[in-house]
Amino acid sequence: MLANKMGQKMAINSSSVVKVMGSILLMGAAMSGSAEDKNASTIAIDMSELSTTKEEVAVLQVLSEICPPMLTKAQQSGFNNAYNAELKKLMPTISDPRLAVQYLSTQQDYKQILNETRQWTLSYSKADNQAVCKELAQSKY
Repeated sequence: MLANKMGQKMAINSSSVVKVMGSILLMGAAMSGSAEDKNASTIAIDMSELSTTKEEVAVLQVLSEICPPMLTKAQQSGFNNAYNAELKKLMPTISDPRLAVQYLSTQQDYKQILNETRQWTLSYSKADNQAVCKELAQSKY
């Protein structure tokens, strides 16, 4: 779904962006997967064993890049909690999902998805993106 919308400028209001991004972030329900240590700073993962898509992970990663500068220190703390909780939902069987994201970032196919997601996210106004960031920061976990 997200991949079909990539690169297309969608004319929707802020609440629609929040709903779309929120639904993408909340999709990590029932998953099974495995992880193995590659080294101390990454965890190699096989995405084919997860029901999570690389696009879902990329959306969350892009939000982690764009949101902190748009938020107050208190909101950043809430965002970090939400980010960690959402990563764990997307990759519940992985001991440290942040390291798994770092590993994915080294993979060529994921880099392309990540760049497309960045462009897609930046096609929205700063106000729309900030609304998504604030909503995520205010989520209760």
